[in-house]
This record gives sequence, structure tokens and C-alpha cells, in this order.
Amino acid sequence: MNSVIKALNFRHACKHFDLKKKIEKTHMDLIMTAAHLSPSSFGLEAWKFMVISSDDVKKKLRPFCWDQPQITEASHVIVLLSKPDLTVPSAEYVTKNFQRRGLPDDVTKAYIAKYKNHMETEVYPRMNPYAWASKQCYIALANIMTTAASEKIDSCPIEGFEKHGVEKILNIDTSTYEVSVIVALGYRATEQSKRHRHPIEDIVEYIL
Repeated sequence: MNSVIKALNFRHACKHFDLKKKIEKTHMDLIMTAAHLSPSSFGLEAWKFMVISSDDVKKKLRPFCWDQPQITEASHVIVLLSKPDLTVPSAEYVTKNFQRRGLPDDVTKAYIAKYKNHMETEVYPRMNPYAWASKQCYIALANIMTTAASEKIDSCPIEGFEKHGVEKILNIDTSTYEVSVIVALGYRATEQSKRHRHPIEDIVEYIL
């Protein structure tokens, strides 16, 4: 079986982690390298990843995460932050990100103009900057979970949280970063539950 498919078959939303098992640093470094290498729209990398192993911090977070046991049972909790205000076309962050490609000034300006047009005509009419930046975080989230699964490490993505409460506990400067999604990592305490998926022929359409 393909190694990626094998990892995806292993992965499930783990509801209870083994408190006695901790993820080794080498494995966490691998998982975070996958996050770092994740693609993002226009290559903006409008994110930051907070990796939490402190039991004290996890205990403080749990009440703001619907009191879900995964938060305190997990070996590590990763909070994915987005940079919504820094992705607006006029932001200096955007200009610097395009400039780092080392392209001629006229080409860089053309890219920025294209980005501005895309945001104003396709993105902003449908969602705010936070929603758009959060979409990018979910790409990294998928890579985090898949890479973890390839190392037989379990995960649980968590959207059930009180955003402002989490940001306050972590002392996040919300003028720059905002919490988009959380994922708990560790080792399962119970067997994987039965997977439910719609038939692939109902989900996948090939256009030849």
C-alpha cells in the first residue's frame, strides 16, 4: 500500500490520548518541518505555529476548548495562527514576500497587482481576511496530521474553541495574529473507531 494512503488509513480524530506516552522531539521536529514546507496561496505563508507541551498551559486552555479532554491528554497541542491584517494587498508584509523572489521590480509589481485584483474581485466579496488566511492554515493542518500519522502518531483537529479566550491565555497580539485552528497530538489510548466515508464514486468525478 502507498505510504501516504497507509498513513491516512491510520489517522482518525483521536478522542483519548495515552497520558503516559510523549512525542519525542525528533518526531515533533519532523511534523513541524512538514508544516513549514506547506504551500500557501501566493506563497504568503500567512501563519505561525505555536507548539505547546506545557501541562500548565494546556490546563489553562482546556476550559476555552469546550473542556475537551484531548487538550490536556495530548502530548502536544499545536495552535495554528493566521496573519489576516498582514495579507491585505497594501501591507508591507505582502510586498516583502513578493520581493524575496528576487525578480525584477516590474515583474514584482505585476505580481502584486495581480494579487490585489484577485483579493478584491474573488476573495473579499466572499469572505473577510481572517477567513481567507485561515483557509491557508488548514493546508498546513492537513500536512501536520498526515505527517504525524506516518510516524504512528495520533491527532485530533479542534475547531470547538473560544477564540478570544485562547488568544488571551497565549498572550497573542491579535493586531498581528489570530487563532485559526488547533490540533492535539499524541498516542491513542483506545482502538480506532470505525471510519465512515461516502463511496468514492459519489465523491470523485473524473473529467476526461
